[in-house]
Amino acid sequence: MFKVRCNVCSNEKGGFCTIKKVKVHANKKRKCDDYIYDSSKLKVKKKIPTVRIGYAEEQDDRRRAKEHLKELKRLVNTKQGQKTAQNLGLGDFDSTAVGTNIKHPLTGDLSRFTTTASKKD
Repeated sequence: MFKVRCNVCSNEKGGFCTIKKVKVHANKKRKCDDYIYDSSKLKVKKKIPTVRIGYAEEQDDRRRAKEHLKELKRLVNTKQGQKTAQNLGLGDFDSTAVGTNIKHPLTGDLSRFTTTASKKD
């Protein structure tokens, strides 16, 4: 009598021993005289392809990723939306043009618009 595992025994079916008529934990070692080896119960191990990266390459990738994040944060923090239309090249701006306001070049002089709202004191 020697110790065997029920997971490769042909007498074990779904966690139940058909010889002893009891529930068994299949991977546990136990002494059994009725053990019958069943090679079809063994799982064939498959080789999984792996890619190995050296320490130096890993550190270079990490450094590049950090630099990329820094660049993205810098771009977010720059105030790109606060450029004037003249800097963006959106029009022909002449300082002598009528109705052109340097502070608001796209809208020009807004004094031509009037309001009917009255101020209540």
